[in-house]
Amino acid sequence: MDILIRQLTALGVGRGNAVMTHVSLRAVGPLAGGPAALLEAILACVGAEGNLMAYVSWSDSPYEETLGQAAIPDAVRDSWPAFDPAHAPIYPGFGAFNEFIRMHPGCRRSAHPDASMAAIGADALWLVAPHPMDSAYGPGSPIERLLHKRGKILSIGAGPDAITALHYAEAVARIPGKRRVSYSMPVLDEEGKRVWVTASDWDSNGILDEYAQAGQADAVERIARDYLALGRHREGQVGRAAARLIDANDIVRFGQAWLERRHVNRK
Repeated sequence: MDILIRQLTALGVGRGNAVMTHVSLRAVGPLAGGPAALLEAILACVGAEGNLMAYVSWSDSPYEETLGQAAIPDAVRDSWPAFDPAHAPIYPGFGAFNEFIRMHPGCRRSAHPDASMAAIGADALWLVAPHPMDSAYGPGSPIERLLHKRGKILSIGAGPDAITALHYAEAVARIPGKRRVSYSMPVLDEEGKRVWVTASDWDSNGILDEYAQAGQADAVERIARDYLALGRHREGQVGRAAARLIDANDIVRFGQAWLERRHVNRK
């Protein structure tokens, strides 16, 4: 773990930082102590006053099945598990490292099933709650509070398509024609009973039609590639993986301006 701490420190991760992680364990390579060693190394670097946050979502999210308020058979609806932040498994597509974050005894998790965020640290509960069902990534969301904390994006072996904070830029960008979607989620009410609620948000899968084309980069990836080309981030190595440390506010401001420059008053 000492080597990981030195690598993270050289990258710029320091005490009191609030970092949002995107990690590919495959890129990092074998670790003595396994993935838990990397998690503990990050926590050691940010210290007791710092915070770690990650986008975890939910493996049983019925987003696709209910998108556009599509009806699902009653038998399926009645048997679908309700989202329980304390125990619901994460969406596996976001990386195995996030499951180690979720299982950490100090982890706190937001109550938005599909856009669920997990956090560990001094301000973990404040970071993840509340999480409005109509603002998964925008104003009032955990991402906005990460920005208030002057947070950083810690990318370890992950590509430019994996910078979730840029969905905030999509949400606040003043551009015409943004697509909004609605869907249903089963949650537990105050009595512990399953209830279905409606969620709505800007479409994180393609905020405009041109960013929702199969096989082509979405807005997040295009923005990130242009931002990284400026060299305003820090680069290093963690394990065997190429790593980046990015100022979250800087890339979000860049992303908002990038979208508005291309789409405001465009004929």
